[in-house]
Amino acid sequence: MLYSQYEVKYYSLSDDDIRIAHQFILAFNHAIQPKLLETTTDDFLFFEVLLMLTWVRRENNIELQDWEDLAALKQLFIYQQLVDYVHLNLEPSLNTFFNQTELDYIFLCYCTTNNFLFSDQWQNEDIKALHQIIFTNKQIKSLLQHLAQKLRLGKEVIFTRNFRVAIVYFYKKCILNLHPLLPESNPFLFNTLNTNQKVLFNQVQRMIDVWRTANNIPYFFTKEQIYFLTNQIEVIYQLFIPEIDITIVTNTISEYESIALKLTTTFNHYKLNPKVFMINAENIEQLYQNKNTIVLIHPKFATFMDETKLLASSPIIKLAIDYLPTYQEQLIQLFKQFNNRSF
Repeated sequence: MLYSQYEVKYYSLSDDDIRIAHQFILAFNHAIQPKLLETTTDDFLFFEVLLMLTWVRRENNIELQDWEDLAALKQLFIYQQLVDYVHLNLEPSLNTFFNQTELDYIFLCYCTTNNFLFSDQWQNEDIKALHQIIFTNKQIKSLLQHLAQKLRLGKEVIFTRNFRVAIVYFYKKCILNLHPLLPESNPFLFNTLNTNQKVLFNQVQRMIDVWRTANNIPYFFTKEQIYFLTNQIEVIYQLFIPEIDITIVTNTISEYESIALKLTTTFNHYKLNPKVFMINAENIEQLYQNKNTIVLIHPKFATFMDETKLLASSPIIKLAIDYLPTYQEQLIQLFKQFNNRSF
């Protein structure tokens, strides 16, 4: 990639180089098997290549620019352990000694890429320390402000674990503005997105462009990087979308339980909240007052209702449980409509 896109000359990597790199990674993480390193995705392989370049290109001195959080990140447990493993494992294998700049280069490779180092060693206090660094970073604080203003993300969203993980991942891309060089394992196909996803992607892309300009970030983010952030935001939105109320009109609890179970298992990717309305025990006028609910009623009870009295926000489906597949597409469209109201 470096050669084809940027005409950066590359160096050949030998089987011995790969073996040494794999030994180094396996020394950090005893939970992974050697075969995993042989079948890993390109974004994880990228770290291995950068690591090997530490010694393969040694006739060219590294010029490493300092970055804002370097000193703070070095206070995390990962830095000293990384340095120790380089001295104990990597240097003897290569019969060499790495200077401070080269050690910082390896640390930069770790910080900006997907890799297996330390993945089984992070404790809660380590994660808290990392979040303290990242979420006080000026660019990230600015990003959070833009997200909150443009996408109406409140504190209840920003403090979710999912959101913080997404921001940590995005932060890794921002270090030293290296994001154009960092590969993504997931392809981005705009045409595969649904309407809401396309709208959200375009909103996030515009917001990122404004944020990037405001923070003097010189290079554009790739569509894959923006889509990753978009996808995480969409998932978090889904967590806060309210349940879809479904009022099941029946005259027996057993029929209600059967329909409710069938619905929640058949449409388990929607947040459904079935409720029972006992037509033989409740005042029908109460049903007409229910807002924002899907009314399911067996055709045999339809004559007991005046559909014109139902509120516009509460559509009705005359459904017999035995014929649920017949109504499946109609139900899905209703579920999507209810979700879109919240989205």
